[in-house]
Order: sequence, then C-alpha cells, then structure tokens
Amino acid sequence: MTIQEIKTCFQHITEALEQKRLKKAFDSLTFLLSNLQNWQLKERLLDLEDNYKMMLHYLTDGVKDPQQETIYNDLFRSVYQLSDQVILQTKTAHSWSFFYDNRKSLDFYVPETSIQLIDILDGIVSKITLVDLLEEGEERNRNLQSLEKEREKVQTKIFRKIWLSDLWTAGEQEIWSKALNNQLNPNSILSLIVSAMTLSLEETFDEKKVKLLFDTCENENEELRQRALTGLLLFLRRYDKRLYLYPSINNRLDLLSENKQFLNDIRNIILQFVLSRETEKITRIIQEEILPEMMKISPQIGTKIKLDDLMSDSGFEDKNPEWQKLIEEAGLTDKLQEFSELQMEGADVMHSSFLNLKNYPFFNELSNWFMPFSFRSENIGEQEITGLMKILMESSMLCNSDKYSFYFSISHMPEAYRKMIVSQFSAESDAVQEMLKEELPDNSHKIHPAARQYIQDLYRFYKLHPKKKDFEDIFEIKPDFYKVPGIARFISEPESRMIIGEYYFSRNYFKEAAEIFDSLLQADANNEVLLEKKGYCLQMQGKLKEALDYYLKAELFNENNSWTIKKLAYCYRALKQPKEALDYYRKAEQLSPNNLSVQLNIGHCHLELKNYSDALKCYFKVEYLTKNKEKAWRPIAWCSFLTGKYKEAKDYYEKILENNPNAIDYLNAGHTELALGNNKEALNLYKQSLTISGNSLDKFIESFLADVPDLLNVGVEAKNIPIILDSLLYDL
Repeated sequence: MTIQEIKTCFQHITEALEQKRLKKAFDSLTFLLSNLQNWQLKERLLDLEDNYKMMLHYLTDGVKDPQQETIYNDLFRSVYQLSDQVILQTKTAHSWSFFYDNRKSLDFYVPETSIQLIDILDGIVSKITLVDLLEEGEERNRNLQSLEKEREKVQTKIFRKIWLSDLWTAGEQEIWSKALNNQLNPNSILSLIVSAMTLSLEETFDEKKVKLLFDTCENENEELRQRALTGLLLFLRRYDKRLYLYPSINNRLDLLSENKQFLNDIRNIILQFVLSRETEKITRIIQEEILPEMMKISPQIGTKIKLDDLMSDSGFEDKNPEWQKLIEEAGLTDKLQEFSELQMEGADVMHSSFLNLKNYPFFNELSNWFMPFSFRSENIGEQEITGLMKILMESSMLCNSDKYSFYFSISHMPEAYRKMIVSQFSAESDAVQEMLKEELPDNSHKIHPAARQYIQDLYRFYKLHPKKKDFEDIFEIKPDFYKVPGIARFISEPESRMIIGEYYFSRNYFKEAAEIFDSLLQADANNEVLLEKKGYCLQMQGKLKEALDYYLKAELFNENNSWTIKKLAYCYRALKQPKEALDYYRKAEQLSPNNLSVQLNIGHCHLELKNYSDALKCYFKVEYLTKNKEKAWRPIAWCSFLTGKYKEAKDYYEKILENNPNAIDYLNAGHTELALGNNKEALNLYKQSLTISGNSLDKFIESFLADVPDLLNVGVEAKNIPIILDSLLYDL
C-alpha cells in the first residue's frame, strides 16, 4: 500500500463520514485494516458493519423504532471512534510525521505507566520541598539543581506520555485529573499537561481529554484556565462537524455558555488569534523598513554621542535628544509609536527579535516550547542572572518562549554587557507595567496576559520549530472562529460580534468584518453605522456596486452625512457614472464649501463629462486655495490642452516637469508640443516618457494610442500620428 493510496483512503473516510455514507467509510476502513495486524480493530469493524446492515434491514422492512435516531447516532459515533484509531495506527506504522515517529518510540523513551510517572513526580516534589526548608548554603543549591534536573526529565516524560497517547480510558482520565488538581504539583507540570492534551487533540479526537479540558476551564489557577480555554477553542474549531454526536460535550458547552466570565475569555482569546495575523506583517516592516533605517542612522548616532558614555554608570540615565531628532528625520517616529501602541494592545511585536534565538539546546525538547518561564537553579548566586529571572517572571512584555531565549542569550554574554542589558530591560519593563496600571479598570475587553503569552508561545512553535512542516499550522487553518457554529454560540450576542467585527475592521480584514457586520444587520437592518461600515468593507474589496447599495441605504437614515455622501460620489465615479457622482459631490460641497478634495473631484467629474470650462474653474480654485499647487497643475494643464489653450498647457507642463514628473507627464507634455507643431520637441518628450516608464515600448504605445481621440479632437492630423510613432522608433 503506497502513501498516496493511504492519503486517498483517509480522504474517502473523512468525506464519507461528513456525508453520512457509512458503506463507503466501511469499505475504506476495511482496506486500511487489511494492512494492519490488529485483529481487535478488525472484529470491531465487522461488528459495527453487521449492526448497520441490521438497521438497514429493519428500515427497509418498515419497522418502527422510537430509539432509531439514538441508535443510529451511537453507531455513527462508534464508527468515528474506530476511524480515529485505525488512522492513528496506520500513520504510526508508516512513521507519518514527527508526531508518529515519536509515537513509535514512546515505550523506549517513556517505559513508565502514568501512575508510575505521577509517583516519581510526587517523590521529587516532596524532596525539593524538604531541601528548600531544611538545607542551606552551597549544599542546598547543589541538591536543588540535581532535583530540578530530575523533575525536568519527569515532566518531559509526562508531556510525551499525554501528547503521544492512544485514546484515553476512564482510568487514564482520572489519573491526570487528580494530577491537575494536586496543588502541590508545580505550575510548570500542570501547564504542560494541558498543552500536551491540546496538541494530542490536534492529532486525534479524544472525548476523555476534552472532558478534562472542560474541567480545567473552571480551574482556579488562571494560567491553567487560559491554556485550557485556548485548547478548547482549537478543539471546537477542528471537530465542529462531529460534535452533534456527543451529548455530554454539548451539555458542558451549554453550561459554560451561561458563564459570563467564560464568554468574555473566549471572545478575548479569539481577538488575540485575530491579532496574531498581524505578526508576519509587523515582522516584515521591522526587518525591511525600520531596521534598515536604524542601521543608516546608526553611524550618525555614533558621531553625536561619546561611545564611552554607554559604558559609564550614568550612560543610560537620560536619552540623548539628538537620537530622537535623527529618528524623526528618518521618518520612523510614527511607525515606532504605532508599534508601541500595538504592543500595549497585545500584538506580537517581539517575534522578529527572537525568531533567530530558538537554537539553544533547551528548544530541542518539544515540551519546552510550552514551558511557563520559571526560576532556574543553575544560576543561583549570580546576582545579575538572578535579578533578570525575577524581572522576566514578573514581566508581561515577552511570551514564555522568548523569555527563555532572552535568558539563554544573556547568560552567555560578558558581564559588562549583561549588566547593561539587564538594566535597560528592567527600566523598559517597569515603564510598561506602570502604563498597564494606569489603564481603565474595566478589563472585560482585554485578553488575560497568560492567554496572550500562551498564544504567542503557540505561534513560535508552529512557525519556528524545526519540524513545523509536520504539524498543521493552527494559525493558517480556516475557517475563522466566528464562522464555526460550535463557537458562534459563545459570541452570538451583538456586543461580542460588534467587538470582533470592529477588531477585523480596524486591521483592514474587510472580508471577515463584512461577514460579521452582515450578521448584525440581519437583526438590526436599519443601523446606519453598520450599513456604512458594511459598505466600506465591500468598497475596499472592490465590490463597488454592492457597496453603493449599502451607502444608499445608509443615506436614507441621514441624508446630510458628509462621509456617506462622499463615499456615494466616489463609488459612482469609480463605476464610470460621472453625472451621478457630480450630483453627490455637489451635495458634499454644500456641506463643506472649502473642502479642496471635493472641489478637485467636482473638476474631475466635469472633465469626464467633457465640461472642460467648468472643470478648469474648479481646478483654478483648488490651485488658488491649496499650498500643494502641483496637485492642481496636472488637471489644469490637461484641460487647457483639451480646450485648445496650448500655450497655457505648455506653461503648466514646464512647471510639472520641474517637480518629480512621471511618465504620463512627459507623454502629455509631448502631446501639447505636437498640437503646437513642435514635432521635434514632442519626440524628445516622448522618449523621456518611455525612459522613465522603464523602456517598456508596449506600455508607451498603449498609453499613446489611448490618447489618439484627444489628439484628433485638438487638430492633430490622423496621417501624422503613425509617422510620429515611426520617427520615435527610428530615434530609439
């Protein structure tokens, strides 16, 4: 059996189950099991198919059974579960990916049972407690370091045990439930248990693990709760189509939907996932725009300040005002301010700083990508490192993964640089914490720091882990959470949908925002603001006719809304309906008589309607009132050309050509010279147009031929046009 045959078989099983075609599913499962040495699964398949055949027989004979639907759903659920097991076993047998490679070697690396691992962990935790209480000095430090290493080995095994496990039995669920509720267990172990369950569920459906996630969503430990909520959200998105078969899961969801705190947390976690879509864009801007500019001004900074001051005791007390001036001159101030605001909101602006710092041995172990940052005993006694760890543990600026990257980077630095960077980071961290304290007390719309950091940890794993291609990237999976019925129930009230819609809208994800605004309009069809925003979303997607409809509906509720009127005018003009556009720009003019943009567009509408004299009046008004004269010169020059005022047109084109001209400017200036009979000068300008456009002859000829009707209208003889083009070609 080839890999392609197996993939096709998997696809057939998935399609058959989603389409409720059990016969097709049974056939594909039989094919897979023929290549597995597992007689228990084969017998289970035969039993299920026999039961299904019996059901079909009763149905064909018209036998009425009030329990038929329940029996059918139970059967269907059993087929799903069998499919999960068969696919799991098949992928393991073929070492399908990194996950299944590890499954094959699980017994070698983790020979202990779950109970044995818990017992070993309990023993180590007890010893750590005793050493911490009773011993002191160097001996205490050595013993703690030794015990911490033992604990790290056990917690790695625990993570692997859960992550790579088969479907849990009730007994297995009970073991890990007790472990999660044992308050003596360190937070790192508990957090890894939740993350291991989440990753395991990404590979295969397991009702027992889901139930434990539900329990953890109500845990008093906030970090565990936020991790469990994130895992539950990912689970609901992945398996939504089959949840109807699990009444116990739906009952738990119904109970949680009555918990306001749960609803707020789910909504905020969704917002954080939306915000994570900005990460790659932020990283690109930092690497391609900000850092190159900073590198350019770096030598200038070196000449403005004494480098020796950096290493003095007072070197970092005050920022040199010359730095800010250089940054402003480089045009970076607005971008840096924007990123600062994004960071305060929870955006992942630090990803670019740490994406190349995941090569430390610590990250070779997969579980460490999800490890909460905690105090490491190997550096006890080193004052700067100890101080740094305390700062990192309290800081909400970095996710756990980046804290470890930062810690390992600092640990390998010379002492002088280490002191300098720790001092800087401490100051920045304190400043951020103060800003957070000054925020409004209502945090219902803010994601919990533990959830934000955890989602950023997940992002690092799925984007940066060496084996990332072996995992389906949860940040690329469609659909978005709000489209999933099982999740939509938690964000169904207008407030949550509006908040999520605005989140998409403010970040220019107009397709998603439009879908959410549309769902809100179904309940509030006459909401002017929603109509406007839905129209704007459609406009930004290029759906101008649909946008126009929504703007017209919004106008019915407020006919003097300047914003809506201008959007209507824009859409009509973009749809090549200048007469209708002119009517709306006239309305906009009445509301804002001195708005130069409106005047300019009125001129454009007259130009498109061939009312050249009226267009010129508008353009001259704009030229008179604006400081940016060049904005009006181009349309004035072109209108002057079209109305036969060639000398005026030439005067304006001469000014335009002195101020950053483009290829069209040279082309139009050439037309003017052609109309004046200055053929030689026209050819020279045409050559410059061709040069500035990248020497694309086809593009130039296309632009030239598009203007032929205008050339003919101003008196250029038709017979001369091909001669002019040929002359240009010979000159080239």
